[in-house]
Amino acid sequence: MKKLLICLSMLTAATVPQLSFAWGADGHQTVGAIADTLLTGTKAGAQVKNLLDNNTLEKMSVWADCVKGISPEKDFAYTSTGRYPECAPFETANGIAAMADYVKRNSDDCHPAAGEESCHKQYHYADVSLQHSHYQTGYVGTSDHDVVHAIRAAALVLQDKPAPAPFNFKNKAEALALITHYIGDIHQPLHVGSVFLDANGQIINPDDVAHNQSNNTVGGNALQCPCGNFHALWDDVPMLFKRGRMNATLSKKARTLTLASAPVDQLPVLWADDAIADARLIFAGTQFSKSTQNQFGSNWSIGLPLEYEKTMQNVKEDALARAGAHLAQILQAIWPE
Repeated sequence: MKKLLICLSMLTAATVPQLSFAWGADGHQTVGAIADTLLTGTKAGAQVKNLLDNNTLEKMSVWADCVKGISPEKDFAYTSTGRYPECAPFETANGIAAMADYVKRNSDDCHPAAGEESCHKQYHYADVSLQHSHYQTGYVGTSDHDVVHAIRAAALVLQDKPAPAPFNFKNKAEALALITHYIGDIHQPLHVGSVFLDANGQIINPDDVAHNQSNNTVGGNALQCPCGNFHALWDDVPMLFKRGRMNATLSKKARTLTLASAPVDQLPVLWADDAIADARLIFAGTQFSKSTQNQFGSNWSIGLPLEYEKTMQNVKEDALARAGAHLAQILQAIWPE
């Protein structure tokens, strides 16, 4: 198929969001809303209402990104007041104190290397090479505090068990807000699958060669197309999904899904495998330039196939429905009828 560097009209405003919302706030809230619907009338739904003081998963789904407005380098001050409407409910004195407390507990216990993000930001993703079809701890781009382990840690707290280091989750309410967000994250393909490139734009497997961090496209953040940052294009949800327009349709679709059965601690591994499969699909037919350098490291241009907009919409719709269904599934496994 003839390749074309395309800028889709629906994505022209896409840029790297400062708080790096996977799916954007609309997408995370959609995942929470689907789960709220599926849990209506269940024991798990009642537990959610009790823990969240009658708030919803939809509302709390963005909390784990809102806390990124806390700046450790500024004495853990909150620096995003008024910038993100979805974070407004948490921008009270008590809410900001709670966000700062969380960041203090989850800032550096994972011992981030020079140039790495704070620990709590690393909880949101993994970077597994597309040559692998399954997630496995130990691959380049995985860690004991990536998104798979973050979901496991939050689930343990909800089961009245301690979270393993470096995770430090205060209570069940905090763990519930976090697991809601992380399950949204793990269904965004570029929060799990990543392409690794050499200087000539050739795909390499970092687990088969001496790994060099400059080969990592960081979940597509180091890939540029005319619309901007490639990861940001995938964080954004299609216009028809925004502001809850498709929640009822996606909830109906979520009810029809056949969900794999597994122990609670193995469910995020299965979901990571699905995300890797989706990542392979979204990179099918793409082409890469030679690398260039900027202040952040290596960057490449990516060429997208024609009709890529259709691919994005289909993958995003399926992933959002699965995420909502899987969130409801794990909560019902933790609090069975």
